[in-house]
Amino acid sequence: MSRQQIKVAILDEHPLAVCGLRLALVEAGFDVVDAVTGASGLFDVLDEHECDVVVADYSMTRGNSMDGWCFLSSLAMKHAGLPVLVYSRFDDPFLIGSLAQRGVAGIVSKSENLSQVFDAVRALARGRRFRSPLVEAALHRFHAEPELQRFGALTARQMEIAGFMLCGMSVVETSRLLGRGKSTISKRRIMAYQQLGFSRESDLYLFASRRKLWLNGMQAALDIRRA
Repeated sequence: MSRQQIKVAILDEHPLAVCGLRLALVEAGFDVVDAVTGASGLFDVLDEHECDVVVADYSMTRGNSMDGWCFLSSLAMKHAGLPVLVYSRFDDPFLIGSLAQRGVAGIVSKSENLSQVFDAVRALARGRRFRSPLVEAALHRFHAEPELQRFGALTARQMEIAGFMLCGMSVVETSRLLGRGKSTISKRRIMAYQQLGFSRESDLYLFASRRKLWLNGMQAALDIRRA
């Protein structure tokens, strides 16, 4: 697939960033089918247009109905197999490691050159994964940190469920998002925190709180639900 044939959709809640990234991708020879500032708008675009790669900012907070972690799950359910390139101000090894562990195809830091985005889009369009240099360095720290290595033992599904917990989501909220029964979600949560080496769900929250291991870009500990 030549780069002129690669169809890209962009999601970023910052209008200026949307305009700048769209212009950069078009000038680099990509076909930008649309660029939007909200997740619901992106799903509308994907329902109407063919797309090879989604490029999305992970940090969604203002006026969006879901955060980055939930968005990735919704995208996977609605458009299975569509690769997504996630970018943000990545400096947290836990966040990057968690995204990689759950199977995100491409990860790039906003601190890097735009050429990394172009290379990533081309790689994802060809069915390959992509990790930029800064992301690779953060992944090395993730796997080298003894207290984070336990997360490396999770399956992609277990990491997804653990991520919902670390976003402060309840069983009911997770059940509604994934379209699964509450008992199924409860069982998956138990399997996830037990795989992490905790005997109780509250132990996971305490571990995360002490180390500030949250995945929604906010202080989830302020409103975390303790089951």
